[in-house]
Amino acid sequence: MIKETGEFVVNVPTEAIIREVDFCGNKSGKDIDKFKETGLTPEPASTVKAPIVKECPANFECRVRQSVRLGSHDLFVGEVVAVTFDDSILDAQGKIDYTKAKPVAYASPGYWSLAKQIGTYGYSVKGS
Repeated sequence: MIKETGEFVVNVPTEAIIREVDFCGNKSGKDIDKFKETGLTPEPASTVKAPIVKECPANFECRVRQSVRLGSHDLFVGEVVAVTFDDSILDAQGKIDYTKAKPVAYASPGYWSLAKQIGTYGYSVKGS
């Protein structure tokens, strides 16, 4: 679909939907309707034709700028053309509160929570 449309959305998943995320990563959309199988909700994006996933509190709408063939798959490099955040993950200053967002990432062999801060930008060079 990305090759056909030249657009995609990076939906940032949360701890609450990790089982659905794993399912989607292990099944092909060519064979099944992932939204129907997982109960996740597609919603129209603001700029691109690909849907956002309602249950993901951060969504990055992208247009393909480059495609690189890497053996068994293609790597798509995209330009972010729109970003949306659910208000429920923002603090009083309008910045992302990662303890509310509870984003996750995959790093073989498993999924990892990204909700714990372990440093701040520039902390290693402050005072030097």
